[in-house]
Amino acid sequence: MKPPKITLLTCTHNGERTIEQALEAIANQTDVSRDLFEVLVIDNASSDRTSEIAKTAIQRLNLNGRVLLESCIGKINAFLKGVQEAQGELISIIDDDNLIEPGFIRYTLEIFEHYPNVGMSGSKNQIIVNQPLPSWFVWVSGRYGCAQPFLENSEQDPDGRVIAKNGIIAGAGSTFRVRPLLNCLEKGYSFFNDTQRGKKMKVTGEDTELCWLIRSLGYRFAHDPRIQIRHVIKADRLELQHFEVLSKTIGAGSIGVDPFMFTHKHKGRQLPIQWTWQWQLLSKLKRYFSLIILQSFSNIDEEQKFKNWRDKLECMGAIQRILYERNKYTKHIRQVASGEWTEFRVQ
Repeated sequence: MKPPKITLLTCTHNGERTIEQALEAIANQTDVSRDLFEVLVIDNASSDRTSEIAKTAIQRLNLNGRVLLESCIGKINAFLKGVQEAQGELISIIDDDNLIEPGFIRYTLEIFEHYPNVGMSGSKNQIIVNQPLPSWFVWVSGRYGCAQPFLENSEQDPDGRVIAKNGIIAGAGSTFRVRPLLNCLEKGYSFFNDTQRGKKMKVTGEDTELCWLIRSLGYRFAHDPRIQIRHVIKADRLELQHFEVLSKTIGAGSIGVDPFMFTHKHKGRQLPIQWTWQWQLLSKLKRYFSLIILQSFSNIDEEQKFKNWRDKLECMGAIQRILYERNKYTKHIRQVASGEWTEFRVQ
C-alpha cells in the first residue's frame, strides 16, 4: 500500500470542544480518495477528553488516522513529533479549531504537483464566533489567523493560483513540504519560537519562523483562493484584555524571525554589531519610543491609534524576550547567520 501524499496534522491541547468538528470537516473531503491523505492528531498533554473524542471520531468517520501523545508541553514539541511521524510528503497544519472547506485537499495537492519549487501554501481563513465582532477586529484579523496569505512578488496562473517569491502564511491551514524541514532539522536547526513558554512568558510565531526557514531554502509560496478554512474562535479571545496578551506574544515571537531579515545582508567571518542582542534591543527601544511620539499626535484616526497601540505592545513583547533570553537569542542569530542548512536550497 502506497503512503499517503499528505498528512493533516492537528496539534492539540485540551481541544475537546472542537476536535470532533475539525475531524468531521476532514471527512467531508469527498472529492479525493482517502488513500491520498492521513490524519495525525498529536495530543499535547491534554487534561480533558481530547484523545478519547479524537479516537472515537476517527473510527466513526472511517478516517485513516492516528492519535499520538506528546507529554512535553509546548506546541513546537507536538509539531516536531508530528513531522517525524507523518507519512505524507506534505503536511497541512489543521488546528483543533479549524474546519477545512470542501476541496481543501484536492486544490492543495494540485499546487504542489504543478509547482515543484513551491515549499509552502496557505489558505483563506474566515472567523466563526457566536457574537458580533468588535469594531477593531477588521484592523487586526491577520493576528488571529483570519485572513489570506500575504504574498510578495507574485504572479497568477490561468487557474487563479498565486505563486510568489516571498510570503508570510498563517499556520492554520498552511501546507509545506516535509523533506526540506527534515533536512534542516537533521543538519541541526532548532526552532527558537514556541507557543508555550511557561509562566514567565508566552510566545507565538513558530509558523512564521517556518515560513522564513523555507524561504531561506529558495522555495516559493502559493495560494489558491479555493483553499479555505473556517476558524472557530472563543468569544473571550475577542476581548481587549486577551488581544493585549496576544500582541505581546506575537512581539516576543518576532525576534525568532528577525535574524532571517538582517543576517543575509552580511557575509564573511566578522560578526557585525547587528548580530548581537544589544543592537536588536536598541532597535526595538527606538521603535517603541517612536510609537509613543506618534501616538501623541491628535490628527491620526481611530484605526491608526489602535494599530499604534498594538505595535507598542508587540515591541514590549520583543523587548522583554530579548532581555529574558539574550544568550539564547545570540545563539539563534548565529545559527541563522551560519545558514548551514542552505546546502539544501531548491534549484
